[in-house]
Amino acid sequence: MLDGIRGFVALITAAGIVLTLAGFFGHVHPAFDTLAAFRLQAGIAFAGIFVFAMAFAALTARFLALAGLAIVAGGVAPSLVPQELVATDGMRIYSQNLRFDNPTPEAVLQAVEDVAANVVLLQEVSETTRAVPDALRGRFRTEVLCDFAAVGGVAVLSSYATVGRPGCARGQGVAWARLRTPEGEVTVATVHLPWPWPYGAQQAQMARVAEILAGLDEPLLIAGDLNGPSWTFATKKLAELTGTRVLRGLRLTFHDPAFWPGLPLDHILVSEDLLARVEQLGRYGSDHSALLTRARPR
Repeated sequence: MLDGIRGFVALITAAGIVLTLAGFFGHVHPAFDTLAAFRLQAGIAFAGIFVFAMAFAALTARFLALAGLAIVAGGVAPSLVPQELVATDGMRIYSQNLRFDNPTPEAVLQAVEDVAANVVLLQEVSETTRAVPDALRGRFRTEVLCDFAAVGGVAVLSSYATVGRPGCARGQGVAWARLRTPEGEVTVATVHLPWPWPYGAQQAQMARVAEILAGLDEPLLIAGDLNGPSWTFATKKLAELTGTRVLRGLRLTFHDPAFWPGLPLDHILVSEDLLARVEQLGRYGSDHSALLTRARPR
């Protein structure tokens, strides 16, 4: 009986390794990017199996679990490199997926006030969460609202004046503005990509969005819900095509009990001529944490 359980656990662990390795091949099919999104959860499962294997002398499962943990660690490690240091002056950018049915948009407004944001980049701006940009309109001279999907559009707001005309690609989940800051001109953009598979054509939309963003003047800062960790093919390809880098750090910004301890879906990408540092804030009624980014030109 116990030998049978050991063999079954070893088989399950081997299958987990195969699925975890598949997450490194998002360029082959977007389903593999979906698998990659749960790399941390796979690591937790391998750790649990290792504990079981130690307790019940399941040698094969023990070594397989260690192999799985090593694969996960190798895939996550680049996100754990320390961030660059940035002075506290410069732009203070608040970004968040508001969640279309957020019951407390006033909490978002308070958070924007508390962090003294001079740029706000939002996703899922719906009839409910439209209260946020509406309330900010009086103090922010720049406002771009752009329709996207049933869950809501994207928005750019700023106390800085714009240079030229702000942009909106309706239906593509991207809006942008060139801002005149005290440290120089900076382009900011907000992006919302769909889930890679099976719900949306994430990679196709990413390519269209990247083409738009690649044509904007640098320095460039992109903030948004990319519905994928920094290690997925779509996120890395967006950075490559736009000449930006994803700011380091493992921030579990999406919260759902089914996906404990969370998923790192929200990111900040900046061009090489920007120094930037990001920290995770609260949720304020959303299922996504807000991010505060401090940035300035080099």
